[in-house]
Amino acid sequence: MKNPFPGMNPYLEGHWGDVHTDLCAKIRSALQPHLPEGLRARAQVAVIVRTSKGQKRHAIEPDGVIIEAHAAASRSGGAASTTAAEPLVIRHAPRVIRERWVEIVDTRRGDLVVTAIEILSRGNKVAGLLNNRYRRKLAGYMQAGVNVVEIDLIRSSRKRLEITTEELPQERRTPYLVAIHRACGEEGEWVVYPMPLREPLPVVPIPCRQTDADVPLALQPLIDAIYVDGGYDDIDYSQPLKPPLSREDQECAFALVGRRQPAA
Repeated sequence: MKNPFPGMNPYLEGHWGDVHTDLCAKIRSALQPHLPEGLRARAQVAVIVRTSKGQKRHAIEPDGVIIEAHAAASRSGGAASTTAAEPLVIRHAPRVIRERWVEIVDTRRGDLVVTAIEILSRGNKVAGLLNNRYRRKLAGYMQAGVNVVEIDLIRSSRKRLEITTEELPQERRTPYLVAIHRACGEEGEWVVYPMPLREPLPVVPIPCRQTDADVPLALQPLIDAIYVDGGYDDIDYSQPLKPPLSREDQECAFALVGRRQPAA
């Protein structure tokens, strides 16, 4: 079964870890044969963890709780009382968070990064360590003269990002967008491609070196291939989406997946 949506399938957001990983790989493969001589696309990954006792390397979220069912050792050195409570030892196992993105590098200049392609996840968009890290990362790119392509396929607030939804004209505010900052452009200037739910995702220009022509990246075939390759024909479209769609988009979504709009 193919993707029933003409553009981004909002139900894929519920499987974002898998979708994000595959999208990075597919972007790399799509760009590779079209890059100018000397440039290569490389998928990148950063592991983010926190050390014990709150010493943060970058971030932490408990992945699970390990309970040791034996009594904790007595610290008194004396004989344990038969009436004393037996505590359980609980250890939080930290969840390792992996950030993935794609870089275009110049192999003739020691793999100098020319363009960074960031596919946003929820953590990039909400207050916290991951958002702070992402903002610092963007600042580093721009200071180093690196082009930035930000692909946002997550329907959540952009208030903590460089380009906010409120900056766009009301009629161009869409659930998804691509924002591009060119190293050769004006400071603070971004070109934004709004992406409505009910339209195919666009072909976006990927900037390279100043002397190179942009490389076109067609996003829609990648999302459609992820839907098929990931076996997402088993998505339960009866489940509500979080955040919910607008009424107009919801009516369109129900029509596409064969569901009826519930009575008001």
